[in-house]
Amino acid sequence: MSTRVYVASPDARADLSAAAQAIAEAAGRQSSPAVLFHPLAAQASSARLVGASFDEFARSIDEAETGIIERFEALAAAGPVVAVGTDYSGVTAPTELALNGRLAADLAAPVVLVVDASQGPDHALGLARVALDGLAAQHATVVAIIATGPTHTDATRTLLASLGVPAAVLGDDLSAVLAATDVTITTRTPARFSHELMATARADVRTIVLPESEDPRILEAASVVAARGVARIVLLGEEEQVRADAKRQGLDLTGVEIVSMNNPELVESYAAKFAELRAKKGVTLEQAREAMADGACFGTMMVYMGGADGLVSGANHTTANTIRPALQVIKTNPGMKTVSGAFLMSLADRVLLFADCAVTPNPEPAQLADIALASAQTARMFGIDPKVAMLTYSTGTSGSGPDVDRVRAGYEEAVQRAPEERIAGPIQFDAAIDPVVGAKKMPDSEVAGRATVFVFPDLEAGNIGYKICQRTAGAVAVGPLLQGLRRPVNDLSRGALVDDIVNTIIMTAIQAQGTNGPLA
Repeated sequence: MSTRVYVASPDARADLSAAAQAIAEAAGRQSSPAVLFHPLAAQASSARLVGASFDEFARSIDEAETGIIERFEALAAAGPVVAVGTDYSGVTAPTELALNGRLAADLAAPVVLVVDASQGPDHALGLARVALDGLAAQHATVVAIIATGPTHTDATRTLLASLGVPAAVLGDDLSAVLAATDVTITTRTPARFSHELMATARADVRTIVLPESEDPRILEAASVVAARGVARIVLLGEEEQVRADAKRQGLDLTGVEIVSMNNPELVESYAAKFAELRAKKGVTLEQAREAMADGACFGTMMVYMGGADGLVSGANHTTANTIRPALQVIKTNPGMKTVSGAFLMSLADRVLLFADCAVTPNPEPAQLADIALASAQTARMFGIDPKVAMLTYSTGTSGSGPDVDRVRAGYEEAVQRAPEERIAGPIQFDAAIDPVVGAKKMPDSEVAGRATVFVFPDLEAGNIGYKICQRTAGAVAVGPLLQGLRRPVNDLSRGALVDDIVNTIIMTAIQAQGTNGPLA
């Protein structure tokens, strides 16, 4: 049996509790008993392990979903868990089939569908068929069916098995059902992706400096990140003022470090190194001291000198203000000359990476190669198996012209520099994303039809592309994340919400993992 199973039914007539208990007992006879977990229930109690109450779910779906996943994963780390779907008695009753499908996908748990057969085998078959479609629409994977209350046991079992998954009647030996649950679900919903990001960040906590402590959004984001334990936060500012501002907002900055940009020791240390690094550009020590009055520059030097692992800025300043110091002193990774911006596009069932959507307007072939290779590295950081598609308006050798030739040259350079990477290009988007189209247009490619990383031919296409996906497919666009730098520096939109800032801090902390110490 899998260490995780989700038991759900299409209506209240099925004996869901009995089926879940039978699965748990059968698991116990094979290995160890499974814990029964209720993702949603009327209220938490000592008798049942509950992820969230219906009231909590009604108040905030996102917070309830996060709590459900965290509690479930804590149990699954200790042994098998059977999640028992809702019983149609709560406020969510009108949409519970879809809700159970969504929660099963969030938990990456295979589903055992439970249907009531008291009205006969044909009725049970109809219930199961409709439920399978409904659950599949939520990206849930049904691996077996159990019927309760059957009037014709053999007929019920036979009809349900015709749907292509193991079927049993309550009271049967459930060995085949348990065997069917022993699968790995790779679906990554937005809620699951968020959980994975926080777990990854907590596994190797990094220090992120935020220069804009005067902004209420930055203070709230710092409070949230510190409370979640996903990064150590350094705020630049005067401690008395920053803590007074936080207190007025009702924020807790416990665990947050506050560093003054007027600290003479730090100013002198950072200015001396900045002047040394920029000496060829004619920067004097006095000019360097003046530069340290800028939060982005001071924070960048803190990262360079090892006082922080990454920087997030831009809530009140331009992108250029954030990026310029990083280009001047942190610089790009060895062998790479291009800084680019990637978005992680969290779809209903998977996460894709789009680049460059933020920095380089008209990349030359060498820059496209840089973007492709940097994007593959970024994808790995966030649990995406990189299959890189270098996009244009034609596939393979079917088209020619300056734009296609530029992408082809970028593809050839990328493959030459990193032959171990899986890259396809030039390739159209449909051939990159659709297995049927990919097989027709580029039949010998292991990327075509299965791409996870999409490199756009220019900034215009990239910006349009990610916004189309965001606004029409409902994708959650996380970013932009700057890639190609030796230490992570990320820019915020001046209209960023607190959640956006929190996500950017978490992503920056993950980017910083694997890097250590000062660059000096």
